[in-house]
Amino acid sequence: MKTILYINNIKFKHIVAFLTIVFLSCGQIEYQINDIETEIIKISEHTAKNKELEDLIRPYKNELTRLEKKIGYSNESLSIRDGKLESTLGNLIADILLEESNKLFIEKYSINIDFCLLNQGGVRGNLYKGDITQHNLLTIMPFENTSTVVRLNGKKVLELLQYLNVENKAHPTSGIKIEFGEEKINKVLIQNKKFDINKSYYVLTSNFLQEGGDKMIFFKDPLELYSLNTNIREVLVKYISRKKNIESKLDNRIIRKK
Repeated sequence: MKTILYINNIKFKHIVAFLTIVFLSCGQIEYQINDIETEIIKISEHTAKNKELEDLIRPYKNELTRLEKKIGYSNESLSIRDGKLESTLGNLIADILLEESNKLFIEKYSINIDFCLLNQGGVRGNLYKGDITQHNLLTIMPFENTSTVVRLNGKKVLELLQYLNVENKAHPTSGIKIEFGEEKINKVLIQNKKFDINKSYYVLTSNFLQEGGDKMIFFKDPLELYSLNTNIREVLVKYISRKKNIESKLDNRIIRKK
């Protein structure tokens, strides 16, 4: 059922267009304006303000102001597609998420997270050089995914590595370095230590991927499952707000040698 907004009060007529833009930009509810009579209204600096209308639009104006507020600065333009098996934006997101989530994980469980894997498809935009706003991050990561940690045995981690080898995409990673050959896996370092299939590893990802999203079925049915209850985008917002200036680069964390 559609929500209908009737505007019959003559004092509202001159701001109909503004209200329409605000509602369509800031909410999921669809508003429809009916029964508008056209007339010329003289606006002057002495036009009386309407408290009822101001109260109605204030939450939307406040939210727009919050989203457009500068929270940091990017020294370069970063993209999710500027590398073959890694990207500057993917590296940034995964590095921030691992650093911030690991602090929380150690505090709660006294355990270190070994590495992070997200999906390229979850990053929907670029971060351009210059000021950064929350609206920029909302555009880049529009989904409400939360941080999740899984404990995987070595065989599951091998499945993860084989998935990355076959996918051949720049999925965001941090804490892991991989060298692929033309088809096989040549070398894997996790926290700068050689991968051991007989060990288990704590892997940071999103709740969406943990449930098997993007065909990452190796995350399902882990040895242990921990939900950090932190929105991934909000983690990025808080980090950038604190650091102010950010930068990232391609560092050969995942390569393929022929």
